[in-house]
Amino acid sequence: YNCDKYQEDRVTWWDAVDVISSSGYYPSGTWPENLDRIENVVRRHNKPFCFLEAGCPSRAGSETRPNDWSWQGGPNQATQASYLDEMLTHIAARPLVGGVMLWDWPAQLYSRGEAESNSDYCFYGKTGEEVVSNHFARLLGRN
Repeated sequence: YNCDKYQEDRVTWWDAVDVISSSGYYPSGTWPENLDRIENVVRRHNKPFCFLEAGCPSRAGSETRPNDWSWQGGPNQATQASYLDEMLTHIAARPLVGGVMLWDWPAQLYSRGEAESNSDYCFYGKTGEEVVSNHFARLLGRN
């Protein structure tokens, strides 16, 4: 089961599942307080935790509403890259987070040449791809 953001402390039956999971679409600047809140839930139930979905579109303004796929901001790779860096930095600093599944990497990718104009969640060919690669390389001791 994967609960929506802000619902982690409202699920009354975490004891019936093996893992607590959530969709991590928190606005930029709110990761510490949300991870604190989630940590309380995880400790109360003594269960592993992961984000089964998290990310941000590469659109201007999306960092304040990363869950809003309908937001009409123009393409902006820096917005997505900054958000991914912030999110992954905060997640890496919290041992309680066992993992994160980044949204989105579709089976049918656009061409690298189309990355500049693509404003969706996928970070393929965008600045966000390098951010993600660098974060995971550091975690693996390769950076």
